[in-house]
Amino acid sequence: MKFFVCLILVTLVGCNKSKVASKDHYSIENSEIQKISYKDFLVSINKKRKEEKSGYLFNFINNDVPNYWTSTPWSFNGTSREPQKGTIACGYFVTNILTDFGFKIDRVYLAQQPSSVMIKKLCTEIKYFNRREDLDQYILSRNTNQIYIVGLDFHTGFITRQIKDTYFIHSNYIQNQGVIKELTKDSKALNASKTFMIGTLNFQ
Repeated sequence: MKFFVCLILVTLVGCNKSKVASKDHYSIENSEIQKISYKDFLVSINKKRKEEKSGYLFNFINNDVPNYWTSTPWSFNGTSREPQKGTIACGYFVTNILTDFGFKIDRVYLAQQPSSVMIKKLCTEIKYFNRREDLDQYILSRNTNQIYIVGLDFHTGFITRQIKDTYFIHSNYIQNQGVIKELTKDSKALNASKTFMIGTLNFQ
């Protein structure tokens, strides 16, 4: 009986260690990227060949950008070119990020235009929806690991899809929260909009 109890305890401890190790591994991955300055990180990105960059775009928008930019505050006139410094408006967030990756665009002009102008310039397969449910159904009907630019009534940002989960990555104007990656179903900014324009983004 004592042996059986000890075996259970060892098993439980082993499971707990496994969970801790997994969590620590995730933390190390995030901390490692933060050790590289954003400027140096972009240098490494832009050393990639065009074909490599095209395949890396999803990871850049979905993972790298949130790792560096999350919590950078929003303001209407924000134009920051570096995460965690200054403030960033939603349009500038999109165009600055794309310029950082290597898109050859007029980032200032596009950031100051209605999001429809930016989407028509940068995206393909452009769709319009008046219902939130239709937007969700459209995204879930498409391939995974896809990036979109979405234009709302008065806001813009990126939408990404990983398997069944879809995320809104944007500089959130609500309470000046700033850059955030959140599940689309939980996004107050996204759910407050009455109109939705969405286009598929590919590296040009």
